[in-house]
Amino acid sequence: MNGDRATVRVYRSLLRLYPREFRDEYGTDMVQLLREQCSDEPAWLVGARCTLDLAITIPTQHLEARMNRPSTHLIPLLFTALAAGGLLFAILGGSNIAIVVIGLCIAVVAGTIAAVAWKRSGPIGAKLSTDGWWKLVLAGPCIIVAVIVGAGFGVEAWEVMMLALLVAFVATGTGVLLGIARLAQRHSRAIPT
Repeated sequence: MNGDRATVRVYRSLLRLYPREFRDEYGTDMVQLLREQCSDEPAWLVGARCTLDLAITIPTQHLEARMNRPSTHLIPLLFTALAAGGLLFAILGGSNIAIVVIGLCIAVVAGTIAAVAWKRSGPIGAKLSTDGWWKLVLAGPCIIVAVIVGAGFGVEAWEVMMLALLVAFVATGTGVLLGIARLAQRHSRAIPT
């Protein structure tokens, strides 16, 4: 009987590892079920089974709690902009096969991730913040000017400059996509229902 009480006490403390909403809804029932199991079976067997169950269900419940939050459209937009930046990177690569291949690989992978993320996120709603779209559009050319100025001063960090150009393209692409989303939001608000 002491083993039963200890098992219930340990189990109750381990229930704190679940997300609060889950714990509030099911915690009392879970403890009651454990008490009933301890009265029918040896405490060590119930404890072993519960340990395995907790190891599986605690991470699962935390993932589900995160997945039930409202979705954001920032991730698909960022990956779309990254795909556009990779494509532009490949186009600007010209005859350098390595740059073209790297740019195309970035475009394909980021485009695929963007499509999957977009499919899972649902339609654009009012939760998407598009207020600072113009800052990102301007950031790209500013970064490109900084790369050109750096090259004029003799900076020969080719890899860093290519990465800076990719970041510039992604920033501008993200800004353009957010600007388009901003227009779509304004247009949807202007249409009477």
